[in-house]
Amino acid sequence: MIDERMMTRYGDHAHGRHDTTPVLELEGVSVAVNVDTSATLWVCDLAAGECARRPLDLSAAGPDDAWYHEVGEWDEDWDEEEDGERPRWELDEYEIASEVTVAHLDGRPVVVTGGGRFDLAGPDLETTGGAVRLWDLRTGRQVGRTHTGHELGVTGLAALHGDAGPLLVSNSEEGRLIVRKPGTGEQVMTAEVSYNGDLGTGFLDGRPVAVTGGHDDFVQVWDLLSGQQWGPSLTGVEPVPRAMAAVEADGRRIVAAGGDECVLHRWDLDTGEPLGEPLTGHTEQLSTMGTARVAGRALAVTGSDDGTSRVWDLVAGRQLGAPLPGHLQTVTEIAGTPVAVTSSRRDGLCVWDLTRAVG
Repeated sequence: MIDERMMTRYGDHAHGRHDTTPVLELEGVSVAVNVDTSATLWVCDLAAGECARRPLDLSAAGPDDAWYHEVGEWDEDWDEEEDGERPRWELDEYEIASEVTVAHLDGRPVVVTGGGRFDLAGPDLETTGGAVRLWDLRTGRQVGRTHTGHELGVTGLAALHGDAGPLLVSNSEEGRLIVRKPGTGEQVMTAEVSYNGDLGTGFLDGRPVAVTGGHDDFVQVWDLLSGQQWGPSLTGVEPVPRAMAAVEADGRRIVAAGGDECVLHRWDLDTGEPLGEPLTGHTEQLSTMGTARVAGRALAVTGSDDGTSRVWDLVAGRQLGAPLPGHLQTVTEIAGTPVAVTSSRRDGLCVWDLTRAVG
């Protein structure tokens, strides 16, 4: 039986290593983007089913103030007399893209990667992880310089486009939130947040915000332009919250978060108070979330390790429609239609029309 909510399906989704597969429009075509463990960029046409493979050009992927020898692990047996001057840095192609998202920079589509803990290896076996890099989606060449600042691996990564211009937001294992301008790498703000945490992004009162959480029993909202926390820390969630979002609806600023508890929490950001009881339905942890506005409703779509994705009305506090098969990858728009993209081993990538999913 055909599910009328499904717009399209791409069955050969075996290239990525991430919980999320971002989707964007490339020359009028909707494509899914991912980077595999050999630092190869995959761009898959969701309509035609064709997939282009482009190895990332790592020749400029070291930090600006250093040079590196080659991709691979640091050689503990380096002999300076026999092998020459010891290289300052090496890259691990497996760690180049621990997290991935997409953005547009000066009209050019780019994929953004956040490195893992062992992204860069330095002298005396020290490591510097969490480098953020931009790559041209068409060529696989790096755009601009390598951005450092995290000590450990990136655990959350997002791109925002607003009135203040594009922003890159990254969180890391050590609990450092960094906001950058993608063109120059200039840091707009930093904040100390929950360690080993993820993040969600959105706009409140027209200002870009990030929602953070991790190995703590609260989530926080940050104004990405002022660097200040927005409202109180929101409590009542048990560690570890893994999926978060902030929206405006019915004159309220609503924050939603879920994680290991398998439930979805909602708060009024201005008061810090919960909006009703947590929403139930998932049977395993929530790990991804996206938001959309459909027919005036503020929606959250959650992906869970139980293999389903669910659509929630954040104001009414209830699930809409039957669960979508597959794990949520992203919520976006395709040709002006709000969609959810899910993945599963059986069906690959599926694109769901959210206007049909809410009934």
